[in-house]
Amino acid sequence: MKVRQGGNPPEVVAYADKAKERLRRKYYKMIRHGKKKNVAVTAVAKELACFIWDMMTDNISIA
Repeated sequence: MKVRQGGNPPEVVAYADKAKERLRRKYYKMIRHGKKKNVAVTAVAKELACFIWDMMTDNISIA
């Protein structure tokens, strides 16, 4: 993991780690509340697409 993240600014790596954890929590919360796996995967994929869009357009708010 460190090799893939090498060369990226630490704040970008921290933002990506926060997003990964948020997506993981969202998926498992939806599964625990009875959503079907495909619905949870689609919701997480949609949020991941938004995250990638933000990274590509430099709209990240690092706080």
